[in-house]
Amino acid sequence: MRQLFLPLGLILAVLCGLLMPSAGTFLAENSGLKILVFIIFVVSGFQTGSKGFSLDRRLLALFLTAAIISLIIAPVLGLLFAKLLHFPPALAIGLIIISAVPPTLSSGIVIAEVSGGNAVLALFLTVSLNLLGIFTMPFMLDLCLKAAGPIDIDQTALLLKMLFFVLLPFVIGKLIRTLSGKSKVSPNWSYVNSSCIILVVYASLASSRNAFSGLGVAEFALIGAGVSLVHILLLVINHQAGKLLRLPAPDRKALLFVASQKTLPISVAVLANIQLPTGSAIIVCLMFHFFQLVLDSFLASYLHKKTA
Repeated sequence: MRQLFLPLGLILAVLCGLLMPSAGTFLAENSGLKILVFIIFVVSGFQTGSKGFSLDRRLLALFLTAAIISLIIAPVLGLLFAKLLHFPPALAIGLIIISAVPPTLSSGIVIAEVSGGNAVLALFLTVSLNLLGIFTMPFMLDLCLKAAGPIDIDQTALLLKMLFFVLLPFVIGKLIRTLSGKSKVSPNWSYVNSSCIILVVYASLASSRNAFSGLGVAEFALIGAGVSLVHILLLVINHQAGKLLRLPAPDRKALLFVASQKTLPISVAVLANIQLPTGSAIIVCLMFHFFQLVLDSFLASYLHKKTA
């Protein structure tokens, strides 16, 4: 049920966003997206424990590899394919932003666990890359968007907003966990995060409904080609990196899924906080999110059966 809740909820969010957009539009126009992102990271901080991590040279090498691939190589790939496929400006913005953001907050961990991967390592990579991404993302976005446009963004303003909407709520959630003295928290908290992500998609799509209906078959095919190429290439790069580092199979799977996925809430938060005509950029982010969920779920199931 936990594995199906998010993908089924996202399908429902898309249908409601297209057919019943009024509530989603109201949510988007009244700071609903920012509030939802804030809640997501409070819950993420509350869910994150401190045990199970032992920092050594191997873990440091793995973290640096994941950071380089996820936070530096990925946005360059987004820029490269936006150029090669001749993306219109709004679609190029979407592909670069979704490529530059850190890993998913929950699905990467769940999918890595389903595949037989190291769930503790997946959690560590997810949390650490999201925190590091707060500082690398404004720089990489500015660099790649200028190369694509040229499009200029205010790096300092974006950094401050990411600190407020990502780092601050994460710290609040972690403090609540520490002060409560809980060594374990209920896995049902993941439903809160998933529900917030579903509402983010609903509100984002409802407010971008005109942009969605304004795209033709050729544009959707172009977006599909761009997001699939970026994600598949990230999977290949992370797979090879795991082999080069001589990681055990569970650690390779954690690296494979976490460092190849991209988080939708932060991409929506970036779109909501930059002064650019983003238009249909949200569609690129949504399609990337759907594609990675579907492909990685099948891949995880295959790897689990192969291991078994």
